[in-house]
Amino acid sequence: MSNKDIVQYIFDDRKDVEAVLGDPEAFDIHECMLKYGLSTKQFLYLDYKGEDDREIVDYILDYEFARNIELASQEELEELGEFEYELLPDKIKEANKIISKRGYGLFSYPTSGDFYALFITKLENKTKLLQTDLLHDERIPSKERYVRYYF
Repeated sequence: MSNKDIVQYIFDDRKDVEAVLGDPEAFDIHECMLKYGLSTKQFLYLDYKGEDDREIVDYILDYEFARNIELASQEELEELGEFEYELLPDKIKEANKIISKRGYGLFSYPTSGDFYALFITKLENKTKLLQTDLLHDERIPSKERYVRYYF
């Protein structure tokens, strides 16, 4: 699958797909998706050290509001907000335990920096997302060049 095909699985709105693919710098589709996702807040930017406050919970709430759906109950989100973790992937796993019940997942988009770029999408796209090498940089370990799903 090409990187251009993967855009539609990450961004569920046709206007977003067109904006990413219509970017004049679209020769580097990975960078375009990252830049667009961060600028529109469709990607959650988190430092490798973890969250400040309840960023993942707030991100899930924003996603729900924007799409008029419910991915988790208020009680589940409160528990997630209070979840103590040592490494950020542990919290991402907890979030996925909750939202996967509704057919969604919190994925990590590959970056070359020292931060996580997280996004939510339907689990039906999981296999396709996890198979595409998005970050074509041989200096970065292979597993770090793909979208990751922690569960």
